[in-house]
Amino acid sequence: MSNDGLGTVEQPPGVEQLEQLKDEYRRKNKALDAEREELEEAVRDRRYSPGQAEELSRRLEDSGRAVLDEVQARIDSHCIAYGLRDNSFSATWSEEE
Repeated sequence: MSNDGLGTVEQPPGVEQLEQLKDEYRRKNKALDAEREELEEAVRDRRYSPGQAEELSRRLEDSGRAVLDEVQARIDSHCIAYGLRDNSFSATWSEEE
């Protein structure tokens, strides 16, 4: 399936946008990891009491999970809309067309 004779395969519609969504998920997950590390450092430096640290950690995890879940929902919706499957961040397209 080559259009230019170089052996390239044209991607189905929606794959590029899916990759952008997955990049967004990865960026937000990295940001969450960085926030976790900052909080851990603050706890080690005793800037928070154990109770405060626990509450901050819980809030961070809850808000981080909400953000990641929202992006994942957009990924899932996009995959459904374009007939794509997102398997561990390796996009494939369904052959059920």
